[in-house]
Amino acid sequence: MEDVAVIDPLGKTIYLLADIFTKQKSGNYVLNDVSEVITKPAILVEVEENNQTRFYYFRSVGGNKTFLIIVRRINDHWQAYHCIKNPAGEMLSMVLKKGKQII
Repeated sequence: MEDVAVIDPLGKTIYLLADIFTKQKSGNYVLNDVSEVITKPAILVEVEENNQTRFYYFRSVGGNKTFLIIVRRINDHWQAYHCIKNPAGEMLSMVLKKGKQII
């Protein structure tokens, strides 16, 4: 399976590494959910930490699950490198405290 590129609301091209997201049981289904979270986030937070910028995309998908996707710049392009399904409220609160909410 090839990597997928999606455009976020800020116009950044974000690469979804297929080998990371298809390790989930539902493969393409998870990749589709992640694409939706990045293209239409309910919350988008920018966090500057250790001289590195990360973007956190959060959204409910399908009404019964939420995703927090973490994106960082790797080798001159943006990559989604971590996906947390149904993150705890404390985690989302921590992200909001550390960063600047864009959406």
